[in-house]
Amino acid sequence: MPTDRFHPLRPLEHSMETRASYVLIGTFALGLFVAAFGFVLWLGKLSLEREWVYYDIVFEEAVTGLTVGGAVQYNGIQVGEVRKLSLAPDDPRRVVAHVRLNGGTPVKTDTRARLNIVGLTGVTVIQLSGGTPEAAALVPAPGETVAHIVADVSAMQSLLASGQDAAVSANETLVRLNKLLSDDNLDHVAVALRNIDEVTQSLAAQRGELQGLVADVSDASKQLTQSLQRVDRVSASTDALVHERVQPLLDDARHWLTSAQRTTDAATALLEQNREPIARFTNNGLAQLAPALIELRATLRTLRSTSGHLQDDPAGYLLGREQPKEFQPQ
Repeated sequence: MPTDRFHPLRPLEHSMETRASYVLIGTFALGLFVAAFGFVLWLGKLSLEREWVYYDIVFEEAVTGLTVGGAVQYNGIQVGEVRKLSLAPDDPRRVVAHVRLNGGTPVKTDTRARLNIVGLTGVTVIQLSGGTPEAAALVPAPGETVAHIVADVSAMQSLLASGQDAAVSANETLVRLNKLLSDDNLDHVAVALRNIDEVTQSLAAQRGELQGLVADVSDASKQLTQSLQRVDRVSASTDALVHERVQPLLDDARHWLTSAQRTTDAATALLEQNREPIARFTNNGLAQLAPALIELRATLRTLRSTSGHLQDDPAGYLLGREQPKEFQPQ
């Protein structure tokens, strides 16, 4: 009896071969599907990369209310979203928002960014604005892959900063007002008010005297007014006297000074013209003049002696004889 017909392992081997072929076919189909799906994802990624453009927007302020996935608007139209928020590595005071915009968004070199709060819900979005047609498109700087947009300070942040400053000022004012209204100051104010009340009562009691004092002051004011009027009249009279009498004297003095000035100028000119003769006279004439003056002095003494003799005895001096003596009776 042949053993092959009744071998118990033959059906099991046939079943395993059939199952292995199915597994191989399924694995191949699954791999083909995964490859096709990956190819589709790769194509989709390429299309997405072509449709989106990435920028880094740098904020110099806190971005409270802005979250990942927040909207990015251009003149009120949503053109992208926030993909990442982080602090600047070189300056932690800055916040960098990595955003993704539509590929056709006209981001120019003069495009500005700022935070904007939408509605009453407090949702914060990034608002882009500006971008003139003649400006160039914003591109990454050399050595960088993403272009940077420096954001302006938002109006809300400025308002909050102003409000904070106003609150600080109000707090300081309240502190000073509290110090001003301390118990000691209030006691001093109360004392001052009492003193003012006493002064007021004293003035009310002396009302009659004050009225008389006011009347005296009024009379003194009237007298002073009259005195000022007299002074004005005297001043007017003095001015008229000066113009009538003093002015001619001043005119004469002015003419005399003018004449003296002309005489002085003429003498100066004459001296200038005769400077050399005068110098020669000073050097030579004065030396010759001294002996002449001596002889002239001697001549004057002789003339004075002769004049004396002539006055005493003219005949005797002229005739050269002595005058007979007068007879004296015994």
